[in-house]
Amino acid sequence: MRTRHLAAIGLTAAMLAAGCGGADPAGPAPAAGAESAPGAAAQGVTPVDGCADPDATGEKITGTLKVGWSAALSGPLAQAVGAVIDGMKARFEVANAAGGVGGVKLEVVAKDDAFNPEKAKANVNELIQKDGVHVLNTFGSGQLNAVADDQNEACVPLLFGQASVPAYRDAKNFPWTTEYLPSAEVEMAVVVEQLKKKYPDGATVALAVNQTESGQGYAQGFKKAVEGTNLKIIKEAPLTDPNAAATTLKASGAQVLVDAGVTTDCLTLSMAVGRAGWKPDTFIQPANCVDGKSLYEPAGEAADGQQIMVWLKDPGNPIYAEDEAVKRYLADMEAQGNKAPLNNYSVNGWAIADLLVDVFTTAASSPDGLSRLGIMNTARTQEYHPPMFIDGVDWKMSPTQALGIMAFRPFVWSAEKKTFEPAGDVVDISHNYAQGN
Repeated sequence: MRTRHLAAIGLTAAMLAAGCGGADPAGPAPAAGAESAPGAAAQGVTPVDGCADPDATGEKITGTLKVGWSAALSGPLAQAVGAVIDGMKARFEVANAAGGVGGVKLEVVAKDDAFNPEKAKANVNELIQKDGVHVLNTFGSGQLNAVADDQNEACVPLLFGQASVPAYRDAKNFPWTTEYLPSAEVEMAVVVEQLKKKYPDGATVALAVNQTESGQGYAQGFKKAVEGTNLKIIKEAPLTDPNAAATTLKASGAQVLVDAGVTTDCLTLSMAVGRAGWKPDTFIQPANCVDGKSLYEPAGEAADGQQIMVWLKDPGNPIYAEDEAVKRYLADMEAQGNKAPLNNYSVNGWAIADLLVDVFTTAASSPDGLSRLGIMNTARTQEYHPPMFIDGVDWKMSPTQALGIMAFRPFVWSAEKKTFEPAGDVVDISHNYAQGN
């Protein structure tokens, strides 16, 4: 990854004191059932002097606001990725039916990159230059690496990127990029907090690591979080061969198994551990392994009791049967003809779209208006609770802390009930970052 050297943001005390973005309840197309922080977007947060065409960033968006996706619409991730985009489209249709954002309609433009970074780079250039999109998104850390330089030079906001690479939380070098997936460092810090409570006298840990940047990010986040604790990593193995990893890690005798992996590792590692006849006392899966039907049910008893950190409500989970936000979501999805409303990836897409609608609505009433600059400034200062986020989990952004999700609720998989069950209250560590820890 090439590091970009744009001018420093140069935050002033006035910027730091500025209100955080949130949808005006009286404004156009508010997110259904949403609660949002008051105040308008902070002006001056996002620099434009490094842009190829600085003046264009302030041009008002009219007619249709296009969100361009480069995504794996083919290959092994196609089903999950397609469900995310379908969830987003459904949420946009709800907004459009309510008049859009001040009359501006929302549209998704998706191009297939087959999870190939070079293809993602070509797609993003085409989305910017040919399709004229106003906002971008992509799936995968490698894809984000490939597109971020061009996208920042063009000053087209890439919002809620489906990756968790620490570099892109640096607003100085990547002022026009934000990520949606929780920081691996934050997630692993929450995991360690849970483990410290369960094992007050300490425990031994085995670490299964995917060799991609995402997997390495999880591994490094966990290693940082266990520093100074009684938790000890006694063995680490690559997930290149899940069966070999399971055999190697089982031999360590570790009490805890942590999967520092990506979505495709969740089921394969579970099944490999089952084949090895190993039942770790605690098995931690990453937050991207949230779809119970496809990632846990096929593993049977091998998946029983596995823990995961969750930030989204699962509309198929009985604990949310009477949740008003979930009932609204299901009704809206049915009205849009969506055939997979219970799919967690659909919920994910819906929640991302909710965040976008909040950004667009707030930007429209900000001094910079509904422009690329207004959108980016708003995204950088957004505090918002998407209705499909678990109560107690909020989206929090500031010009100095681009973390987004800083709280999770632990759940464990029940093989008998074929669902996740709560395993504690929401763990919020945002105060640690406010204190600079």
